[in-house]
Amino acid sequence: MSPTDLKPENSDPKTQNYQGPSEEQRERYRMFMIGGGCKESFTAFEDCEGNTIVDCSETMWKLDQCMKVHLDYYQPYYSIWKTVDEIEERNRDPVFPAKEPKEKAKQVSEFMRDPCRESIRSFRRRDAEYTRNNNTLTFHRKLEAFDTVYKCMEAHSDYNQYQAFLASMKRRYEYYDKEFDAFLAARKL
Repeated sequence: MSPTDLKPENSDPKTQNYQGPSEEQRERYRMFMIGGGCKESFTAFEDCEGNTIVDCSETMWKLDQCMKVHLDYYQPYYSIWKTVDEIEERNRDPVFPAKEPKEKAKQVSEFMRDPCRESIRSFRRRDAEYTRNNNTLTFHRKLEAFDTVYKCMEAHSDYNQYQAFLASMKRRYEYYDKEFDAFLAARKL
């Protein structure tokens, strides 16, 4: 897959519902995750899946911390996400496409007056709080706020400013799934 594969084929977010990985991909991912030093953290996370982000945020945080301790094994997971972030940054359709600072400020202002303004403001506060404190409680609040923003944007996907963001999120997860699947296939998992 090349960096241009993150470009949208269809820019209508209503036709771009992310379907997620296949059952086979999930099983291969599971085998990779329990093969490292975080088997207990991962199985706790699996037990939590299906609950809300609020219920699972501490479990997710513990799994992430464990994976960082065992980075020698889990490095490919982080490397793929880092690559996704870098490629997306170079190729994405920007939410605020203006180059001039005044025009960009105007776009940001319009974005903040949109239907999801309160949830976006809440996320920004929670993100700043997490950056300052970096603990389980603030991580939980940040995830909960992002989940609320994402659901609001999906509910208002006809709003132009959200279309670029939603399309970008879809491409991001699809690209990750393909790259991680290729990594697992190479490991014969």
